[in-house]
Amino acid sequence: MENRAFTAGPYFTNVDLMEEDEENDEESTVAPQFKILDLNETPSDFQLEMPHTEKIASQTEASRFPLPNLLPEIKTNPSEPFYHFISGGAGVGKSLLINSIKQVLERFWIHQPNNKPDDIHILPIAPTGKAAIGINGTTIDSAFGFGFNIKEKLRIGRMLNSDTRNTLEIDITSIIHKVITLYYRNDDVDAFNNLFLATSPNEKVVSRALDSCSGTKSKATITYMLTQAQNLQHKKTQNMQYLLKLCTETKYIVSHNIAVPDGISNGSPCILKKVIYGQLCEKGNREQIPIRAYVQFEKETTGEKTRQKLKNIIQADGIADKTWTPIQRICRSFSLNENTHIQVTRNQLPLLPSNAQTIHCSQSCTYKNILVFITKNLSRKLLYTAFSRVESLQGLHISGIYKKPIRATIENDPSLREMIRMRSEAQLQFSLTFPEEVKNDENIIALFHNVRSLNLHFPNVCSDKTLLACNIIMLAETWSQPADRYEIDNFTIVYRTDCASTKRKAFGTLIYVKSTLLPHINILFQNESISGTNHSTVVALTVCSKTVIMVYKSPKCQWLVLQQQLQQAINTSLQNNVHEIAIMGDFNIKYQVSDPNYKNLNEFMIQNNCFMILDPTKVSTDHNSLIDLCFSTNAQTNSFIFESVTSDHKPIWIELINP
Repeated sequence: MENRAFTAGPYFTNVDLMEEDEENDEESTVAPQFKILDLNETPSDFQLEMPHTEKIASQTEASRFPLPNLLPEIKTNPSEPFYHFISGGAGVGKSLLINSIKQVLERFWIHQPNNKPDDIHILPIAPTGKAAIGINGTTIDSAFGFGFNIKEKLRIGRMLNSDTRNTLEIDITSIIHKVITLYYRNDDVDAFNNLFLATSPNEKVVSRALDSCSGTKSKATITYMLTQAQNLQHKKTQNMQYLLKLCTETKYIVSHNIAVPDGISNGSPCILKKVIYGQLCEKGNREQIPIRAYVQFEKETTGEKTRQKLKNIIQADGIADKTWTPIQRICRSFSLNENTHIQVTRNQLPLLPSNAQTIHCSQSCTYKNILVFITKNLSRKLLYTAFSRVESLQGLHISGIYKKPIRATIENDPSLREMIRMRSEAQLQFSLTFPEEVKNDENIIALFHNVRSLNLHFPNVCSDKTLLACNIIMLAETWSQPADRYEIDNFTIVYRTDCASTKRKAFGTLIYVKSTLLPHINILFQNESISGTNHSTVVALTVCSKTVIMVYKSPKCQWLVLQQQLQQAINTSLQNNVHEIAIMGDFNIKYQVSDPNYKNLNEFMIQNNCFMILDPTKVSTDHNSLIDLCFSTNAQTNSFIFESVTSDHKPIWIELINP
């Protein structure tokens, strides 16, 4: 089986293994052999909170082009596995692309026979909780019930220019409250966070852990073990501090996977808002201690399910802000050493101060501003990890001397060898042609699409740069009603029909024309035939001495009805001395010999000197049929089948060359 993947974007970055205290493993690049997509482009700004496919439709070409090129292969060969390696710097849209693929495939699978909407069709998984949140997925451990942790091995980002040498003399105190500070050592992180919390003017409290011991009945041993546990670093106690310093309006991270599907995972950043005191349900213990902390996550959607589940507790605590999420105490067990069966169980709030973090802990995170403390211990891999956490170089601050690291070579870096292999051997040429790739001042792009309800998908249409690159957009089955507003900036509606009844049905036609082209547009012919479930529409318009005829025929409509309409449209064009004619639309006639109307359609087109200009080996629907067709009196007219993320019909478009 051939692996299929692709590359896009002008930048290609080196890759380093990011696993702490682990040597490069050459076998890790052997199988399966991934191919590469590089998303290193500046992301677009989002003004609207749109679904994933609408977001990606408004992105740069490097982010938009992969999705529609993936879909034909997946839909045509859904049982064939493929391996794609998506690379790119922080914030370029890797997670957005993955989420878009998931959203489109869910729509596709739900509409397959015998599939139920509640069935799990797509299972996004990631090695860590933070990575899983980015793709709205779950961890490998949770998905498959593994009893071990799998670390994230490969991360892609943009390295700081290797020729750059910087000794930055900065006033750290002036930026310390505006950045995330990264250190190599845990001791430095703890010292920084303690100093930060000590100097903060905000409300402070200390949450002391409640420890218990199991595996022994000796009181002396229990006392010794509990005393020893108090002095352990949190990395040896399941990231549960014995004395957790809490300070409101201060940055923290969640230290455990609390609710990964809800976005609350190990490493989730948040701001502490309020601490609630109470008593634990323990016999003889009536001490008032911090039992709950309310935090505010970066995304409002994070913790949404948890807030709903604990709404009674939130109400009882008097919390009015609907974006504050309660974090409750949890229990985790650990051993003081590997040679003892005695376990210490710690009850504590699963939070850690995060104004400073270790470089390793920052993996999978993206920040606007960071301050990296450089020491002589930082390897090339660690420098790469630290610098690639920031969205742009303008947000990168360095304390210390940056020296050019030893350059990775093919001989000493198996990851680099694999990236070079993917770049040279594993690139997929895009199978689709995009209108914006051929658009210029000397041609006209006309597109037809059975949109399957413009009412449902209008936001997607408005944000789709590929669709908006066309001069003429013809949509069928809009399911529209007269009161609906479907204006698009820089376009004018020149033809529209809607559902006649108050109930939305598979009727409606809408034709947009670029406003700058409007003086050159003339509608020669329009005819719509509706008789029960039989429905056909033919509209002919001229543009720059060419006629474009839009066709729609419902499945039950007779061919003779459409044939008569088409002949009238063609004759009208010829009578107006326009002889170059393109006919495109949803004929609902399978372009294969087995369809009883195939012969009639072909004979009609031949009689009118029209040629089939679409590739007859392609399909125009998700059902592997070719019923959206395109004919022209000019056999050299370029025509293409595109891909849709909303409809089971694919758009078709043609390029008309101005004389």
